[in-house]
Amino acid sequence: MNNSKQKQRRETVWITGDQCSMNNSALVAADKNNAMVVMIESVARGNQLRYHKKKLVLIYSIMRHFAEELREAGWNVDYYEESPEFSEALATHIKKNNPTRLLMMEQSEFGVTAHLTNMAKICSERLLDRSIDVEIFPHSNFISTSEEFEKLHTSPTARVTMEKFYHMTRKKTGLLMDGDDPMGGAWNFDKSNRLAPGKQLKYESLMSFPPDAITKKVIDMVERYFGDHPGTTDNWNYAVTRQDALRAAEDFFEKRLDQWGPHQDAMLDGEPFLNHSILSPYINTCLLHPLELCREAESRYLSKQAQISSVEGFIRQLIGWREFVWRAYWRLMPDYKQRNSLSATEELPDFFWTGKTRMRCMSDSIEAVQEHAYAHHIVRLMLFGNFALLAGLDPLKTNDWFHSMFIDGYDWVMVPNVVGMSLHADGGYVGTKPYAASANYINKMSNYCGKCYFDAKKTFGENACPFNSMYWNFLMQHQERFLKNHRMLMIMKGLETKSDDWKADIRERVHELRRTNWT
Repeated sequence: MNNSKQKQRRETVWITGDQCSMNNSALVAADKNNAMVVMIESVARGNQLRYHKKKLVLIYSIMRHFAEELREAGWNVDYYEESPEFSEALATHIKKNNPTRLLMMEQSEFGVTAHLTNMAKICSERLLDRSIDVEIFPHSNFISTSEEFEKLHTSPTARVTMEKFYHMTRKKTGLLMDGDDPMGGAWNFDKSNRLAPGKQLKYESLMSFPPDAITKKVIDMVERYFGDHPGTTDNWNYAVTRQDALRAAEDFFEKRLDQWGPHQDAMLDGEPFLNHSILSPYINTCLLHPLELCREAESRYLSKQAQISSVEGFIRQLIGWREFVWRAYWRLMPDYKQRNSLSATEELPDFFWTGKTRMRCMSDSIEAVQEHAYAHHIVRLMLFGNFALLAGLDPLKTNDWFHSMFIDGYDWVMVPNVVGMSLHADGGYVGTKPYAASANYINKMSNYCGKCYFDAKKTFGENACPFNSMYWNFLMQHQERFLKNHRMLMIMKGLETKSDDWKADIRERVHELRRTNWT
């Protein structure tokens, strides 16, 4: 009997916290009758950055729920709760189970697959006097390949636009395609999706998922080990199983998809969710697959339940932008994360952690992040990212803030989005122009400015909006560079009309804002 059990457990499948899917490629490749699944909660990994408490609760709770799902499906699971680090638990597993082969889906973050593989080999050599055979399988939650991405580049140093890549993925999947042509007569309906908030903006509250017994235990654990981390574990409302994630998706498709598109860039005080899907935490942990969501969204257009601008925009985010940043990340790492083409070196202001600033847009949005570990894409890009760009905040430190604070944030997500798109620190690979904007954009796309201490229409004076002087100072700092960018020529022409005295006043205003920590 003992020999039979040992034989059944000679193959180990290692599943980490962002890979909890029955479609995990390593799990699919394994022989259920001859395999043991190992899952490890690493406290050290949870302290690698000061991750938001809700982000940690999500990961650990998904892991514990998925372990139960695996057991119910007949898998043998060796689960390690609250392990100080991966290596200690892995050594215990290897010593106890004596596996001859370890299967693992490739990790989403650069260098981690090699690190975990090396850890397994070292443990097995030390404990078993032999090196375990490690086999890595492709990530199952992406639809493109590195070969497809590389073929789009005309040379090793060339860049590829997201739009060109997106056309390729549309053709590959057949989503919203009418033969070789895009449905609706256009590939992209983004121009229809930029409406400012107004009386016509309607939205419904999200479906909520109160914590069950497992999640409550995880919340207690997170408070014990990570009590000094930012954010709160109160008012938990995220899904932690595939079944509930599917319910969240259905809720979005039924109630918000149709209206999401036109107002997707709108920002409202005290309303962080609006009509957004809030499905990225589940996609990035593999509870949901992007293609199944895109197919469902397409069906809503074909059945006339949702307008094409909303459906196309949703599909573009998943098989366009999400896939594009994944491929850009893996093509350009490891040096990509260290890029700083604009030589930005400023420290993050304290209000990024506390929310205490008189800028209403920033205080409200940061308070929402502290509460929910979430902000939608325009808040991230045109408030947080825009401020960091204009203020010259250090790209790596800004990236770490985004990575730690957002429930859907991983290294592969944040590096292209923050270092690349938001801060233009990659020299223009992800975006050909910096996403810099004055208070005029914020005033147009939100209702923050009417409730703010600062005046969005003023550039000078104590109550002049910091975004205005920061914007012009940013253009002045990088004038020589941006004059060479054809997409910036009109903006730079406006700068040329300003007098030397005006420019000096701008510099003085920004100097004063820095002295007072931007508040």
